[in-house]
Amino acid sequence: MRRVLLSSLLMLAAACSSQPPTSPETPRDSARATGETHDAQPVRPGTRVVAPRSPTQAVSLGGWGGNHVGLLLTATGGTLEYDCAHGTIDQPFVTDSAGRFQLAGTHTREHGGPIRRDEKPDMHPARYTGAVDGDTMTLTVTLTDSNEVLGTFTLTRGRMARVVKCL
Repeated sequence: MRRVLLSSLLMLAAACSSQPPTSPETPRDSARATGETHDAQPVRPGTRVVAPRSPTQAVSLGGWGGNHVGLLLTATGGTLEYDCAHGTIDQPFVTDSAGRFQLAGTHTREHGGPIRRDEKPDMHPARYTGAVDGDTMTLTVTLTDSNEVLGTFTLTRGRMARVVKCL
């Protein structure tokens, strides 16, 4: 009984001390000599100032076309038509101050012939990167699940797309 009482008192003393039982022991006299106190809360660093994001620019909505690709931009994103494929841009199409963009969407491969009723689309997540300079856009399509680059296209605002669908 005495042993249980003694071990309980030791555990209670350790739990009520200002330092955890596994922390290194520091002499209290040296802390007083340097003016440190162990009970003080650590000083929180000041507020960090973060540089503002680069300003974004909206891209002209409507049709953009080129060889093997067509893009229809709306306020909420866009739809693409390729040779034997189609895709979506699932966020507003904006560029940074240098005209560059990096946007998320999907890419779906198509095939010739009939489509079965129970056929699942060959859809993949895609990243659309590139730059806009006036009425000209360079667009690179990358499948993010396989990191496969499908190609780089040049589009012009207001130009008709030249797309050949699968037969």
